[in-house]
Amino acid sequence: MRMGFLKIVLLIHGSRSLKEKRRPLKSFIEKLRNRFNASVAEVGSQDMHQRAEVGVAVVASDGGILARELQAIREYAYGNPDCEVLDIQEESVGWRDA
Repeated sequence: MRMGFLKIVLLIHGSRSLKEKRRPLKSFIEKLRNRFNASVAEVGSQDMHQRAEVGVAVVASDGGILARELQAIREYAYGNPDCEVLDIQEESVGWRDA
């Protein structure tokens, strides 16, 4: 079993309040959850109007599947018209069966 994690740092253009930030951020998070069957949450910069940090976790049976899924998530994030990706950090972990 392999687990992969992404931290996606986003810039939300035109957001002048936390309320204005909520709509594009919520849409982005829900689309990631539905399209990729991933666990997704806002994990940082909650008090900033134009910046968001989103954590994504994915579990797969092998490293190849995990790598393809994380790459697809990165591509989706970079293609999202509502938010600009400032940074993506990745980490993966694996367990061996006993």
